[in-house]
Amino acid sequence: MKALFIVLTLLFPFLSWNQLTDDFSDGDFTSNPVWNGTSTTYIVNAGQELQLNNTIAATSYLSTPHNLTSLDNKQWEILVRQTFAPSTSNFGRVYLTSVSADLSTNPDGFYLQFGEAGSTDAVRLFKMISGVSTQICAAPDGQIATSFAVRVKVVRDNTGLWKLYVDASGGTNFGSAYTGTDAAALTGTHFGVFQTYTASNATKFYYDDVYVGDEIVDTQAPILVSTTAITNSQVDLLFSEPVGGANLLLTSNYTLNPSVVVGAVSVDGTNTALLHLNLASSLTNGQNYTVTVSSIEDAFGNTATNLTGNFSYLVGETAVKGDVIISEVMVDPTPVIGLPELEFVEIYNKSNKYIDLSGWKLGDLSGDGTILSGFINPGQYKILCASANTPEFAGSYGVSSFPSYNNSSDDAILKDNSGIIIDNISYTDNWYRDPIKKSGGYSLELINPNDPCSDSSNWIASTNANGGTPGAQNSVYTITPDTQIPQISSLIAISPNYLEVHFSEGMDSASLVNAVFTSNPNLTVQSVSVASTFSNQATIVFNENLVFSQHYSFSYGSVSDCWLNATTLSGSFALADVPQAGDLVINEILFDPATGGSDFVELYNRSAKVLNLKDLFVTNLDEDTVQLTQNYFLDPGAYVVLTPDSNYQKSTFPQSVPGRFYVTSLPSLNNDSSTIQLLYNSIVLDKVSYREDWHLSLIDDTENKTLERINPEGASSSASNWHTAAETIGFGTPGKMNSQYVSGSVSSTFGATEPIFSPDNDGFQDVLLFQYNFDAGMIATLKIFDNQGREVHTLFSSELLGQQGSFTWDGVLSNNQKAPIGIYIAVIEAFSADGSGKQFAKRIGFTLAGKLD
Repeated sequence: MKALFIVLTLLFPFLSWNQLTDDFSDGDFTSNPVWNGTSTTYIVNAGQELQLNNTIAATSYLSTPHNLTSLDNKQWEILVRQTFAPSTSNFGRVYLTSVSADLSTNPDGFYLQFGEAGSTDAVRLFKMISGVSTQICAAPDGQIATSFAVRVKVVRDNTGLWKLYVDASGGTNFGSAYTGTDAAALTGTHFGVFQTYTASNATKFYYDDVYVGDEIVDTQAPILVSTTAITNSQVDLLFSEPVGGANLLLTSNYTLNPSVVVGAVSVDGTNTALLHLNLASSLTNGQNYTVTVSSIEDAFGNTATNLTGNFSYLVGETAVKGDVIISEVMVDPTPVIGLPELEFVEIYNKSNKYIDLSGWKLGDLSGDGTILSGFINPGQYKILCASANTPEFAGSYGVSSFPSYNNSSDDAILKDNSGIIIDNISYTDNWYRDPIKKSGGYSLELINPNDPCSDSSNWIASTNANGGTPGAQNSVYTITPDTQIPQISSLIAISPNYLEVHFSEGMDSASLVNAVFTSNPNLTVQSVSVASTFSNQATIVFNENLVFSQHYSFSYGSVSDCWLNATTLSGSFALADVPQAGDLVINEILFDPATGGSDFVELYNRSAKVLNLKDLFVTNLDEDTVQLTQNYFLDPGAYVVLTPDSNYQKSTFPQSVPGRFYVTSLPSLNNDSSTIQLLYNSIVLDKVSYREDWHLSLIDDTENKTLERINPEGASSSASNWHTAAETIGFGTPGKMNSQYVSGSVSSTFGATEPIFSPDNDGFQDVLLFQYNFDAGMIATLKIFDNQGREVHTLFSSELLGQQGSFTWDGVLSNNQKAPIGIYIAVIEAFSADGSGKQFAKRIGFTLAGKLD
């Protein structure tokens, strides 16, 4: 109220000096002006109001000279607050003029009464003569029957006409006057306040903004303060003061742009500064309008013309799932690329609705925060962030208890104010599709807002130089529709009679359920189920149980993706069998990659079973273990390469086979020696304890050179069954048959599978494979002689051999030199290991071939 009073006085610098003003802003009532009376019962409080401050029942007053020499054309104004229901025992008076400074003596004069018996309390103006009060005029009954704060203005003209104005809200919008006539010449000398009260109300009288002086004549034309759409058919105009004039109720006096016809105009029943425009047609939601008032007058005849006001008609419409979507998320803002180091979620209104977000929820799986307020218009982006961070993002909306999103994976969930999920994404850091950007500073952006599925394939890291596009169209934005037919990404048969079909994208669930499935061998479908409307998986249940390792070819169609691209898909599947020891073997190893490269371990299915790598463990003897968690089906005779970096292997080894890589971490593989084990349900499927010297001794170094198993059926940890991959194929064959693969058999007790070999590491007959078949275990020695009968190499000496087995020679002599081209003889001598005295000896000839210089 102070500001109103100060503005009032500043607007009229021409007021005469015989006036009284006091707003108690100096904190004192003993000077400027001086108030006298029962001074000890008053204070100026912290709100700079004059306040009664007693502790007992009593009467109190303060008065001050008003310096008026006449009451003609004079004005009185005061703010009165009484925080109780008035009565005959608790009321206040404001003396406009008193012939005595002592207001406790019922002096002659004019006064305002605030409180009376019953509930008809009204602000009343009285004349007091010789102790007899006569009412001149009054405001409405009951206006101050309870606690109140009113501003009162009284004006008397030179004919004795009194006008009483009351603003029951304490403002300056007084409205119409309540009038009465009394021309008595009671000029008096003092203005003051008087209270009668009980002890309980001894501190509940307040006064402020006193003015006594010449009538303040209004020369200002009305101002259009505000224009507000109340409904789609009513617009309210609020002016700075009560309005009137000949054009007041003319509909043609008011025009709206864009055009809406005004059907009727009315004045508010309690506030004559407020007009109601009733429209002949409805406003359009979300539309901005301008209203023009051609002519309007105030009570003093001041006229304003062509007043304009702007307003919007905006009503929240009901949103359904998909109307508002999550379009961008910043969950890992560190390190800073260009945006503030703060998390945010961007939403996009893809509907034609105007949606009020007030009370909506933004959360994750652990809880929700609340969007405090704000609309989102059709086609508009809005940033949601913590309330404290809204200054960092222009036009953003604050969210109380903004979720703390996990960097690696989490759910971002948007709900309306009824708790209904409007959109939900379950992101992982794989959505970035960029190993650098996933480490922080870049947002995840939606690619196509029209994608009906909007799964992981519709998200990617922002390509904007700042790391994101909060509040604007995404850097990866496109609305190009998907025209590609869907594909099957994997098939997982589950015992006893289930088949999971996984697709490359979200699918139309109805098409999956209604499509025809046929197979060979024949299976009859019992049911098809999908998890959601746009699921990328269907589970088919058959009436028959599946046979382990049986391949079933099938046709499934017509099925459609989310965009309704239809196709019939075909393929084959098999129910994986349980692996046993020896079914799956380690077939090739890279343990010494170049700097920046990665190891690999190749597996080979040497069984007749279809095997699933899921739940296998790869371990070393240092308790460094990796579990394979993804489904990967390996047919009999098939190869798969385990590696953390398939791109490195493909670029390093020209003979690598795409599509045969399983990306996974691996246990540590030392360059000098290590052990690799394959485990399933604690069963050791295979175990290789390799050493660096298993490589061909003639090569300079082992970097980016693999060890290949010579014979898949041979011993896993026998040095003679491993050899360096051939140089001519690039020292490695990940995903295909080894370059050093040798197989065959001999019909005798001991022999070589081939009579000739050429150990030049070109991948063709680089080793000589010997095989033996004994009746019992033997202790044996094998030596190599040249065609002159000279011993040139001992392959092994006094080594315990099993009943059956094999070993190889790579053509390297005991002096670590390559044997020359020629004919050689291998001599084996053995005796029984069981002490039976049984002996065996045999010699075989073979040729070591080579290229002539």
